[in-house]
Amino acid sequence: MDFARLRNIVAVARKKSFSRAAEDLHITQPALSRSIASFEAQYGVRLFDRGRGGVTVTPPGKQVVEQAQAILSSAGDLERNLRSYSMGEAGKVDLGLGPLMASVLLPRLGKSLFRSRPGLQIHASIGLSHQLLAELLEDSIELIVGSALYFGEVPGVDSESLSRIRMAVMVRAGHPLASMEKVTLEDLGRYPIASATDRTPVGVTAEGGSLDCDNFHILREVVLETDCAWFSSPAFVGREIAEGLIVPIKVTGLNLGPHEICILSRRGRTRSPAAAIVVEELRSIAADAEMA
Repeated sequence: MDFARLRNIVAVARKKSFSRAAEDLHITQPALSRSIASFEAQYGVRLFDRGRGGVTVTPPGKQVVEQAQAILSSAGDLERNLRSYSMGEAGKVDLGLGPLMASVLLPRLGKSLFRSRPGLQIHASIGLSHQLLAELLEDSIELIVGSALYFGEVPGVDSESLSRIRMAVMVRAGHPLASMEKVTLEDLGRYPIASATDRTPVGVTAEGGSLDCDNFHILREVVLETDCAWFSSPAFVGREIAEGLIVPIKVTGLNLGPHEICILSRRGRTRSPAAAIVVEELRSIAADAEMA
């Protein structure tokens, strides 16, 4: 059983196209076609139907693809673990984070680990919940750190609590809302709403306009220069709040509540030594970051 052929089969099934799969694999399309044809001839099974609409996986092909993915995943686990063991605490971890968690935790994680374990390699994938889950299920990343609000129950995925993070409505210093003793939902709705998601809290309208952007650094700059009211976490802008540049405001009738932060991983998978180190460090950072 040739791992290269198994990777070729999985790539074609994922891309539904020989040409796109060949590009991903960095081989020529004829070479990929020969590899698949050789496998089909060797085992007497047809894996794919080719047509004008693209490539369709046959019923026996689906079983082969599922088993090939399991074999490659196990082989990948073995390779990652062996590399980590051979280098002590060094190794590589592929980590997925939601936009807020990336902004709050990733800078602290980098500073801490590169001081104590400079050989560790961290690949951070930043995206929305559905994007990160797809990468986790494809084994492109080993862990996800994000808000439990955006991750429901997913078959085959385990979730463990990391921390809680406080959320608030914030505006720039000098904003009309910053000087009001009592801010209502109606008052808030008169101004543009800035958020990393298009899911505005219940009761809040966006009559004054809105900006949805998953880059918190961009949102911060916009809020500092405009009348946008920002749904974010004080943990991200602690310095600006301390310097009086950004002001958290309390809105009557609006209960944002803290967000539960969780770590997600594939069920039944042994966590690599590098990932275990990262999780341990994340727990330490979350405990000291005053996020809740």
